[in-house]
Amino acid sequence: MRDWEFLESPNKLFRLQFCGLGVSYGRYLGIQYMNDRLVPAKFVWVANSRIPLADTSGTLNITVDGNLVLTDSNGTFITISVGQPAPSSNISATLLDSGNLVLRSGERILWQSFDYPFDTWLPGMKIGVFDLNTGQPQYRLLTSFASQRLATPGTFIFGVDPNNTKQLVIWQRGVLYWRSGIWNGYNFNYFPYSKFDFSYFSNESDSYFTYTINDNNLSSWIEMGSSGNIRIVEMTSDGLLSFTDTHCGVTDKLEYGTAAGCAVIETSNCKSGDVFDQTQGEMNSWNFLNNFSLGIADCKEICRRNCSCNAYGFASSNGSGCKFSDGQKLNFSEEAFYIRNGSVVATESQGTPRKRLLWLMISAPVVSVCILILVSLLCYLRWRTRNFIDNSERSQNGFGQGTETLMHELGNGLAAIGDFSNSQMLELSRTKDRELPLFSLSSIEIAADHFSPANMIGQGGFGPVYKGKLASGQDIAVKRLSRSSRQGLVEFKNEVILISKLQHRNLVRLLGCCIEGEERILIYEYLPNNSLDSYLFDATKRASLDWKLRFCIIEGIAQGLLYLHKYSRLRIIHRDLKTSNILLDSEMNPRISDFGMARVFQESEYQANTNRIVGTYGYMSPEYAINGLFSVKSDVFSFGVMMLEILSGKRNILSFHYSDRAMNLLGYAWELWIEGRSLELIDSALADSWPRIEVMRCVQIGLLCVQESAEDRPTMPEVLSMLTNESVALPTPKQRPLVAIASANNATLPENLELFSVNTLTVSEVEAR
Repeated sequence: MRDWEFLESPNKLFRLQFCGLGVSYGRYLGIQYMNDRLVPAKFVWVANSRIPLADTSGTLNITVDGNLVLTDSNGTFITISVGQPAPSSNISATLLDSGNLVLRSGERILWQSFDYPFDTWLPGMKIGVFDLNTGQPQYRLLTSFASQRLATPGTFIFGVDPNNTKQLVIWQRGVLYWRSGIWNGYNFNYFPYSKFDFSYFSNESDSYFTYTINDNNLSSWIEMGSSGNIRIVEMTSDGLLSFTDTHCGVTDKLEYGTAAGCAVIETSNCKSGDVFDQTQGEMNSWNFLNNFSLGIADCKEICRRNCSCNAYGFASSNGSGCKFSDGQKLNFSEEAFYIRNGSVVATESQGTPRKRLLWLMISAPVVSVCILILVSLLCYLRWRTRNFIDNSERSQNGFGQGTETLMHELGNGLAAIGDFSNSQMLELSRTKDRELPLFSLSSIEIAADHFSPANMIGQGGFGPVYKGKLASGQDIAVKRLSRSSRQGLVEFKNEVILISKLQHRNLVRLLGCCIEGEERILIYEYLPNNSLDSYLFDATKRASLDWKLRFCIIEGIAQGLLYLHKYSRLRIIHRDLKTSNILLDSEMNPRISDFGMARVFQESEYQANTNRIVGTYGYMSPEYAINGLFSVKSDVFSFGVMMLEILSGKRNILSFHYSDRAMNLLGYAWELWIEGRSLELIDSALADSWPRIEVMRCVQIGLLCVQESAEDRPTMPEVLSMLTNESVALPTPKQRPLVAIASANNATLPENLELFSVNTLTVSEVEAR
């Protein structure tokens, strides 16, 4: 299909074609909703949002291996379909009346655009999380355009809450912006719309929402707007249009967090307020930030946090980039921009020279007297004035009282990063009594492309993780703690205080942190092979984990734990060991990560008690999950669970059946072991590449680690000795793991604990009522 050609749906409701977007440069291939009332036609899906074609030479082809590809005369080659190749002569692409572009080989669907939405949620499309059981979940999200004139992915993403609360949420650069309220089976608290019939589906593999329209005479859909608004568009049979918008943010009548579903965001405390009004004219000076990925919402947030910023607008005519001004408004232009309500506006001249001279003669004596009074007061109240100035400067730089308190709590283990090069920073980190480098927010924003959704590589309970690149070229992982997380601040302190004092090849390395305004950001070394679970529970990738590599991973985790429990300067209990917290470096060496829930023990301290249960069900020891007791043996239990998962390639969930009983991995491994059939547990992906005796020893060591009684479990020095020395006799496991069988009735939970999780969900805080 060439630039001037198109593909239509049977009833001509949708059209796949090449076209521009507003006044922006470049050509996009997209699906448009066709109606004379929509001028220009509405894009519902874009194939090449990140790489617009430079001219009209673009063509769409189906290759011999069954892929949709986009090419042009400049050598651009974009693969659109990302499904499994299917070499065949019977491959076709069809555009349906639902707006779904489907690539088929006969009756088999190879790929469809509904699986890769952009900014529009059409009826029948599924928004949610898929392939949960593979260890590599796939998120289907709406992503806003950068602007109405630029199809580059923008600031906001819209999807299902990853914490499984059955609600829809919007994130702005990874920070919670809006929530729909929990779905009650019919609708959402903050997203009422009677003409949509929503439905929710969830099983061990997929969790998603979809909807249909209950009015056959109505065409309607949901859009993720570039300014963070959710827009419901209606088009009736007679062509009438109506729009319903959900807004958050600051307006002249609305403060952050007061609109239904809007997240509460602290105001900037600027004297002129946080309200910006759209206006026309010009400012007497502008500063430009020409970043292609920034949208108008980014410009507003940057300006809002800087009290000296009076106005903001687009840097480019295509709606990308930002420009800011700390000057005054002039009324000799029709250019549109946004000005802070209360900023100085210079709209008229100050009069003739004679009038100005008269004004100066009258005002000079008054000003002189005022200056004398002010000087006297400043001298008299010098120390109070200094404090006031310091506080004002901290406020304008984004450092509030909470930041000052946090910096004090963290002590002097932080070193400010000014003009340090990356090599100097790394050299600093190797010194004996090193300080942890403190990055500025601006440097992290640049490194992570202003927290672009495209850079997000993970989403945890405390916030998103982004891939970034320092000015030196070093790749980093940037963990941005969510402002709405109560436990996030505790985790942040733990990470900064603990990891900065730890050095071991099997622990992830913390390069620095950022404490500025509301932001709490951790900067780690980037590990390219992601987490262990992404390999172990993926049907394809786990075949690359042969026995030698799996055993090296087990031994490496054990070495890291041994260091934490015995040889580090601090005796540390991790409390959240699991395969997703084991990262793999470029050589597949394991690195223990995520110390946000860790606790420090004194040398004489053996066990502690808490009514705040943190960790992940399925990896928690019985005494910790039930009674809140934890010790080094709690980590040993989690290590044993990971050992059995590495050996079997399966998660510790209730998915095993034995003698008509449903049980988890621990119970299944126990039953096989007592019957002498342990080898049946081993991952079939290993084929016959493993030594029988060594594997059977590992199964037995894993079962020793997950025994019900903490006293019966070995310590990590004993575990490592058993792993590395075949002459060491192995004890016999004494009892079936307490949490192994679904029908076990002796594992009751105390009434004062509120547990609300499944096996693989991290619990950030469970408090007594």
